[in-house]
Amino acid sequence: MSSSNDAVFLRRNNQIQDAIDSQNMKQALQLIEKRMKKGENTHFLKASHLYCCSFRIHHCRGGIASKQAWKANVLFNHADDTHKKKGIAETLALCNADPPISDLDSLDILHRTLQKMDDHTELRSAIWERAAKTKPQDHALQMRWFNFGYEAGDWKSAQKAAMSLQKNFPRERKYYFWAIFLCYLVSDDEASSDMDRKLFGTLAYRFAQKTVDEVPSNPTELLSPPRAIQTAEELLLVFRIFESQSRWEEIVQVLNRENVGLSSRIVNNDRSFMLAKVTALGAAGLWEEGHSYAKSLLAVSENESERNTLHERDDWKYWNLLIAAVRHLDKSPGLLSETQQHIEKFIEFIPKSRNAHIALMDTALTGFKRGERTEDDLVAACQRYFDQHKHKLYAFKDLRGALETRDGALIHRVSQDCMDSVEGNTDDAIPLINAYKLQYCDRISGNNSASKSSIETLVRNCIYFYDAFTLLAKTQDREKESQPDTASTMESRPTDDFCIIAAMALLQPSQESEKVSNTALIRAAGILEHLLIDSPHNYEAILMLIRIYLLLGAGSIALRWFSKLSVKQMQYESVAHNLFTRFATIHPHAAPPIEGAEYKDFDPQATFIAALDFYRNANFTIKNSLIKGLNDGVYVNLDDTIELQKRIRDSICRRMWALDLRRMQRIRKGTHLALHENIAQDTSPARDQRKYDGFMNLERCEQSPFEHRLRTGPIPGENWLASARLTDRLFSVLESIGSQKPLVLKLDLPAIGELSLSQTDDDHTDAERDATKIHLELLKVAMFMAGSKAHTATEIEAALGEVENWLKVKKQDLALDDTKKSPLIKRTTIEFTPGTPGAPTWEYFHAIWILVETLKALWNIFDLDSRKSIKTAKLHAEKMKRLNILVREVFEDIRSNTRSLKQSLIESATLSTLIDMVKCGDTTDEYEKPLQDVIEKTMDDSALELFCGELRESWEEALDGVLAAKL
Repeated sequence: MSSSNDAVFLRRNNQIQDAIDSQNMKQALQLIEKRMKKGENTHFLKASHLYCCSFRIHHCRGGIASKQAWKANVLFNHADDTHKKKGIAETLALCNADPPISDLDSLDILHRTLQKMDDHTELRSAIWERAAKTKPQDHALQMRWFNFGYEAGDWKSAQKAAMSLQKNFPRERKYYFWAIFLCYLVSDDEASSDMDRKLFGTLAYRFAQKTVDEVPSNPTELLSPPRAIQTAEELLLVFRIFESQSRWEEIVQVLNRENVGLSSRIVNNDRSFMLAKVTALGAAGLWEEGHSYAKSLLAVSENESERNTLHERDDWKYWNLLIAAVRHLDKSPGLLSETQQHIEKFIEFIPKSRNAHIALMDTALTGFKRGERTEDDLVAACQRYFDQHKHKLYAFKDLRGALETRDGALIHRVSQDCMDSVEGNTDDAIPLINAYKLQYCDRISGNNSASKSSIETLVRNCIYFYDAFTLLAKTQDREKESQPDTASTMESRPTDDFCIIAAMALLQPSQESEKVSNTALIRAAGILEHLLIDSPHNYEAILMLIRIYLLLGAGSIALRWFSKLSVKQMQYESVAHNLFTRFATIHPHAAPPIEGAEYKDFDPQATFIAALDFYRNANFTIKNSLIKGLNDGVYVNLDDTIELQKRIRDSICRRMWALDLRRMQRIRKGTHLALHENIAQDTSPARDQRKYDGFMNLERCEQSPFEHRLRTGPIPGENWLASARLTDRLFSVLESIGSQKPLVLKLDLPAIGELSLSQTDDDHTDAERDATKIHLELLKVAMFMAGSKAHTATEIEAALGEVENWLKVKKQDLALDDTKKSPLIKRTTIEFTPGTPGAPTWEYFHAIWILVETLKALWNIFDLDSRKSIKTAKLHAEKMKRLNILVREVFEDIRSNTRSLKQSLIESATLSTLIDMVKCGDTTDEYEKPLQDVIEKTMDDSALELFCGELRESWEEALDGVLAAKL
């Protein structure tokens, strides 16, 4: 073909590309049809097609079928419904063509078109399957089919492709294991039907069983059949399949074999397989064999070389199997004593073995429960453990686990014995720390009537010892710094735990409301701030302080401390909720900039965007590793990666952050960005991976964890997501009406109405539950305005009546009395002196910002109803007028309440009052002089004044944020 002709064809192609880039599908369609009518079928045209997903032209093979697929795709993407339907019809006709289309270009176009069409998942796989049968030796086609299914998570389609690959290319043994792995993925996928899960589970099991059976029985035989297990990774895949079907006994049987077991050439006593056997023995309930196996692993051999490996075998999983077997074999005479002797022998060889001493306590506890051991035996075992491990911070946690019994007298006895053994010893802080943790567990945890004197004594002692040991440490550091190359780099010290214990002791819920008093929160914050002066990176202290500042309504300080945690990667999934939960309705606005800080350190919107960026980036990273993991044959790691991908995709946190980011954008700007709408509106079941183990917990095993009392309301769950989606949909409908775009949200109002608000008590605050009821009514109104026939004009008028009554109730709640207090202020603020509001708590801001969001929705409805340029179903004029007046009045009441609180902060002696609260408690519950003396001696006056000043500034800034809000 001449170069001039090439230039002509290139120019024509560019015309089509320009039309597609400008989304002028009508023009693109006309140009394509014009060229097709002329019968163009040159070699050049066969080498070009449209990559329709991103509307880019890529040069590859293709002919008439490719141009037909191209045309169908452009028709489908046309804005006009007639053209779209024609595109769907032509696409389906091409998919069902006989003989089937088999060139890659056309298949690519059809596949990507089908991806945008609902309910055609099976057809996407079918077009590749038919093409593969037509060209069984076309490796590129088969691999493209496999990759499309695998990368999209369509395991069933990928499994069929893998089966086709292993059938048509039998020399590549990896395809056989791909097929096994994909069978397992289909069987393990919650999205698979029950029939498919059963069918593919059976297939995976039979394939796996066959790969094991084909391993030569003679271990010296070097050549194995191609489909036999040859590597440890392949055997781990077999075990993963067995585990998924609870075939634990078969795992044990395989590992007992000579040709493929623990001593085989494939396994070679690899520790991961030893652990697999331990897990399988316990899960299968093979307690006699489990006890024998664990005992053999933990035996002190006479052989010197085997003794040298005993430290490597000191693994808690082995000990746990040994103890679990003893618990289950309760009818075996002498087994308990025999096991104790075995443990004693191990301890004799490794005296400092933590696991062995825990096992000894567990056997004593088991014997105590059975009546074979006395309380004295259990106490002696605990005391022995404490004497051996009291210099380690983990000692308390181990002891608490052993003392899981609810017998308070037993806990008290152990606690007292441990305290007696460390009193008078001031050389090492850690034994004292463990003793005071036990004292907290004994005297305060689970004791609703814990005396003020008990709490005060514990707080006073902890602060005293913190001060004494910190002074000693600073002296030692100065001595080290005077010597070359010995400067201290410690960022936190074990003695920090003294301050954390003291703060936790103060944060006890009141018997009346089960809430922590605001005075206790302020005092605890002061103690922790003092700790963080010398240990600025203490994770537990920062985490606790973030929650305390949230409860106090000081969102800007909470956000600033959150930046100190340096949250990265998966911590946005497991840790970020400690700040993010309800943050959009506590502190939605940006705080004043911090010099040298990033935006996410003072602007919550930037913080939420950073969190959502993690999820997007993680998804890209995981996708890139999927094919590599398959080619490397690391199937178990790959399965874990796929599970991680599912967890990230279905994360409840990801959806919460998307919903709250959009809420924040609406509160600040009146509208939200469309970027995260798909995540926010996802209704599939969510996965909850939030973790709370970053907090120190000294409560008894049967008590709620400590962090439970530092939550800003109930933990949001599926019901919270449903109501937040409802609110998000409300604003999306209003935006669609305002932009005069077709309503694309798939809303089923009857289904939305079935949201059972009576069941939202578990994960909603009162303000959230109240707002959701009104947002449901407003969504009905918005849909009616958009042209929905789901509700009649009479029903809409009744909905507006509900809104009017709700606004009147809110107006009463915000009404200021002669002392400039409203019912809302009285129940959601800190009183510095009895009867005088001092500062707002999180509950004040939470109620206000949720109310502001609802008022914004109403204001949007008024605006849309009043616009003559927008065609909407009109609402009752008189009622809208009354609502408009009420919205203005309620919004002004919000400002009046906020101004009243700000004036109170400015006029009262806030700074001195806060300082007195930290040192003495409030006026109604002052602590005795000894505790005051210790606090005054320990805390630097200037640092305490700075802490109180920043707290007041944070409140003032938060109130200014409310005053800056506009409808």
